[in-house]
Amino acid sequence: MKRLLLTAALFVTAQPLMAQDFQPAPKRGLNLARETAVASNGGLGTYHPARCMYANSVDNPCLRVLTYGYEYRFLGGPPGWEVLGLRPTVESTVLISPNGQSVIVKSNLLPY
Repeated sequence: MKRLLLTAALFVTAQPLMAQDFQPAPKRGLNLARETAVASNGGLGTYHPARCMYANSVDNPCLRVLTYGYEYRFLGGPPGWEVLGLRPTVESTVLISPNGQSVIVKSNLLPY
């Protein structure tokens, strides 16, 4: 009987997962944008994107939410460039579809 009451109490007090707390498209888009930039800049052996591309998609300075998708704009450079204080060698912009599953546009330019 105690086990049944404990189970019932846990069931009643459990908080439901709210849909607005779970945002798969921006996170999926972040991963896709990072992978796209890494692949188009020679792979992880020669290129490493900025820290923001490994952070959460919430309040991310590299992410701009647009009506037609997600724009990720970030710097990159040789492995360790941020830690070593080196200048970035590439500025990447990757536009991802609203569902976070496809690349619409990408560009890799010299920074500044």
